[in-house]
Amino acid sequence: MAVDNNRLLERLVDLGLSEREAKVYLALLSKRSACSADLQKSSGIPQTKVYEIIRRLVRQGYCRERRVGHKRSFEAIDPQTALNFHVQKLEVRLEDASSLKRELTEIFNAGGEVMEPLEYIEILHGKESIHHHYCQLLRNAKREIMGFARPPYTCDTTEKEEEQARENEALVARGGLSLWVYELDDQADASHLSLAEFFHRRGERIRVAQRLPLKMMVFDGREVLVTQQDPYALTGELTMSIIKQNTVANAYRALFEFFWNQAEEYESWKRRRNLVVP
Repeated sequence: MAVDNNRLLERLVDLGLSEREAKVYLALLSKRSACSADLQKSSGIPQTKVYEIIRRLVRQGYCRERRVGHKRSFEAIDPQTALNFHVQKLEVRLEDASSLKRELTEIFNAGGEVMEPLEYIEILHGKESIHHHYCQLLRNAKREIMGFARPPYTCDTTEKEEEQARENEALVARGGLSLWVYELDDQADASHLSLAEFFHRRGERIRVAQRLPLKMMVFDGREVLVTQQDPYALTGELTMSIIKQNTVANAYRALFEFFWNQAEEYESWKRRRNLVVP
């Protein structure tokens, strides 16, 4: 089985190792036992740094040092043992987080419901937050979702694509509609085409427009998720608003219906361009 060293490197860094420590550790694992010169060649870390790094790995329990006469080598410890300490720490942190969640939820519930009439707009920053709120809105929808799909997309991983697709399928399965107009032109990026095809096969009814005025979704004509220009947002960060107001939602619904009626059916659009999307 092929090993993705770059992915393993990222995961070891997430666990708490520095990038150099992770490189040396992976080099040692592949050899089981090696001297510092061998590890320098395998890892690409400067010779002056390798010994310092390997000593830190010894102290952290990832390997052990062996000496035979004047020769010094290092032997990897079975990861089942070496990583067990980190696993235990993560389990403790997970237990603490669960306990904290319960305590904070009690405080939140004790505060009662916010009823301020003007506070019907919630600002969301970042793809992760927007993805989770989108899935929740889709989960709560009873009749329909109507949306304009254009970059940037929040489903930037396979896991997010699958989660959004499952919620979309669930809406369709309970009798709802999933209607989308995608912004696609003749120079459309292959990844955007693949994304449209993926969701089309998972239950979305799609039409195509060359240009859309914004990115937005309307849920049951009651709530809107829409992009906004945020002067305080970090560069490249996606910012959207949830608007919970029927009059505003109906205005966005009318905007969607106008573009939907002007847009071209997705399958017709593909045939006209002789497109075969894998």
